[in-house]
Amino acid sequence: MKNILTITKEIAKGKTLIRALMNLELRKFSLAGKVIDVGGGQNPSYLRFFKKADHLQFESVDLAGDKKIDLESNALPYQDASADYVLLFNILEHIYNHQALVKETIRVLKSDGTVIGFVPFFVGYHPDPHDYFRYTNESLQKIFKGAGFGSVSVQPVGGGPVLAAFNILMNYFPRFLTLFAFPWYVLLDWIMLKIRPSLADRFMLGYLFVVKK
Repeated sequence: MKNILTITKEIAKGKTLIRALMNLELRKFSLAGKVIDVGGGQNPSYLRFFKKADHLQFESVDLAGDKKIDLESNALPYQDASADYVLLFNILEHIYNHQALVKETIRVLKSDGTVIGFVPFFVGYHPDPHDYFRYTNESLQKIFKGAGFGSVSVQPVGGGPVLAAFNILMNYFPRFLTLFAFPWYVLLDWIMLKIRPSLADRFMLGYLFVVKK
């Protein structure tokens, strides 16, 4: 696994493995213009990993806070074709009527706009306030293309079965034990994937998606 030291530092800060891996992938992306963050809450930590242009206009909508809306049924409080980016991080699994939310994202995006988001896969039940779905590469492709998006890129994030187990178990042990165990789990996962490379496609922690209108 790349960037083991950086990931270890993120775990030391209290991040799960899946969140640390997601955050590191975001260093590849830049945000500019008007950015709408859907469901991220107040000051989400993943924002610090993006490159940001000057004069960035950032707004957040969520189930709570200043712009509180029902993401299941309400329209996003923005005009058509008004946003350069929409962020959907760790939110789709909590929305039962996810098709409506995806259609709202394409409505508010400009013609050259982009959606960047993430969904977990191998992760425990985590209601916020509900937890409905786990998505695969195939389902994300169908959902976004079915909504009318032209380009859908889905990147798996994770490793093999050992790291998938670590991501769950680390929530139940003191942080110092988690930090001690992490390099050994990385080593065991690497050995297993050398023996059974096909397992890498079956134990993804989640999927990062980049969708263009």
